[in-house]
Amino acid sequence: MGSSRRAIVAALALVLSLSTAAAVQAQPHQPTPQELESAANLYKQGKELRAQGDILGALEKLRAAHALGNTPVTGIELARTYVVVSKLVEAHQVCLGVVHLPVAPDETEKSATARRDAQQLADELKPRIPTLVVRVSGASPGEAVHVIIDGAAVPDAALAEPQKVDPGRHEVVVHAGTGPTAREAKASAQIDESQTGDVAVVLPPAPEVPPDQQPPEEHKSRWSTLAIVGFSVTGAGVVVGTIAGLFALAKANDLPRLCNGDYCDNSNGGVDELHAAQTAAHVSEVGFEVAAVGVAFGIAGLIIGPSKPSPSPAPPSSGGVIVKPWVSFGAAGVHGSF
Repeated sequence: MGSSRRAIVAALALVLSLSTAAAVQAQPHQPTPQELESAANLYKQGKELRAQGDILGALEKLRAAHALGNTPVTGIELARTYVVVSKLVEAHQVCLGVVHLPVAPDETEKSATARRDAQQLADELKPRIPTLVVRVSGASPGEAVHVIIDGAAVPDAALAEPQKVDPGRHEVVVHAGTGPTAREAKASAQIDESQTGDVAVVLPPAPEVPPDQQPPEEHKSRWSTLAIVGFSVTGAGVVVGTIAGLFALAKANDLPRLCNGDYCDNSNGGVDELHAAQTAAHVSEVGFEVAAVGVAFGIAGLIIGPSKPSPSPAPPSSGGVIVKPWVSFGAAGVHGSF
């Protein structure tokens, strides 16, 4: 009973520790006092530059302030500055980020007001953001097509979907094909707030591949594989049979000197020489038999003719005939698998 209770307590402790770790991991980065001080200084500089008409300078300062402080106050001012330069998509995203910031226990009224202003601005911006539809023609079936809008690549899975963009002029580049068939087409469009604009991009025809760049044709042999293997076996059998026959003949010429008629003893190595001569003769005989089998295979291959090339080689288990000659001391033959 005690051990079961300890196991339950240990399991609960483990679950609690994991939950605590996950909660800590889910917490957003809390700015340090140094970061907040730097953000406040940059925020002040940004507002001053915006009041002086230096919008781009103000945007740079406020972007840095929000990156450091990440507060509703820095966020709403950054979003408002984005609107001034017609960056509606960026402004909308910053507003949504401000709305979803966790509320601090000591949040000031200024931050609460900035949060409400961010929600209101996000609602106002949503219908003002233009939509761009890219329509590509001229691509071959199954050909890879890639679209780039204002220097940013559109994910391939979203090529046919409308894209949210800022008001203004937009440059579209389409790439298609690879290697020698690669080509590019460009188009542009001016889209105002709240509008949906279509951009038609026509790809040029795919160029014909020059003959010197086409893959070389496979050399077609007039000999079938069976014929090549058969006559290779014949050659191997003749070589083995000839060498073994010459060796047996040499040993046989030594036997009269070592043996007395038909009797041989091992006092002077006669028995060993006799066995060596008999073995070599046997190997020679087998070698010529293998050569005869090879001739049969070769002739059959010539009659059948070369096989038509298949698009992909079949694995050994899918069928076919594999023939391999083998030769060892005292024996030779052909291995085959079907």
